[in-house]
Amino acid sequence: MTGDTEGADEQEPGDRRKPGIAALSRSGFIEYDRVLFFSDAVFAIAITLLAVNLHVPRTGAGTSHQLRQALPNLIGFAISFAVIGLFWLGHHGLFRYIVALDRPLTGLNLLFLGTIAFLPYPTEVLSASRGGAAPVIFYAACAAAAGIAELAIWVYATHAPAGLTQAATPRVRLNLLLRLARVPVVFLASIPVALVAPGLAPYLWILIWILGMAINRIVPRADVPDRIG
Repeated sequence: MTGDTEGADEQEPGDRRKPGIAALSRSGFIEYDRVLFFSDAVFAIAITLLAVNLHVPRTGAGTSHQLRQALPNLIGFAISFAVIGLFWLGHHGLFRYIVALDRPLTGLNLLFLGTIAFLPYPTEVLSASRGGAAPVIFYAACAAAAGIAELAIWVYATHAPAGLTQAATPRVRLNLLLRLARVPVVFLASIPVALVAPGLAPYLWILIWILGMAINRIVPRADVPDRIG
């Protein structure tokens, strides 16, 4: 990072200071924005790959038969589009409060993006399967890993001594913690269900949405306006 983006917590845009031991990239600086732009690009590419992996069955049968054959792929696309979209919304919500990045946090963010970029592969495995527990377990494990990585971003940011988050009430921190934790918990809980009833396990993933609404009712938080620039 350059000297423009490194320094103590009180650094303001335009200040030039020597790099400190814990170099920070703050909101409003190019390095901070590059991380967010890169993150959005990874999400966009992952969703694009979901669509690229959709193929029209090449058979001599009619259109209705082709659509029936393509149905598992379409369902897999819909599931992963919703999952990746959920992770993007969570990531966007985190960076309404995370106002600075240090190297460990940047590394955690990169790890999280790696799990997102990988999701099209378990999606294709799930779509190509014709039953069985292994594809469902594999997908749930990959999605849970992404959820754990996103949760680690928030836990580290709120506990880092460098002041990476803006001032927020304990209720806000708890709300985000619970909302992030619910995703890996639901996916991991679906794994033992998949061992017994593979067809039932994906329906449990709907609990992510239900739990999100419940958390917002039990631990509501006041939204903050989005930063511009």
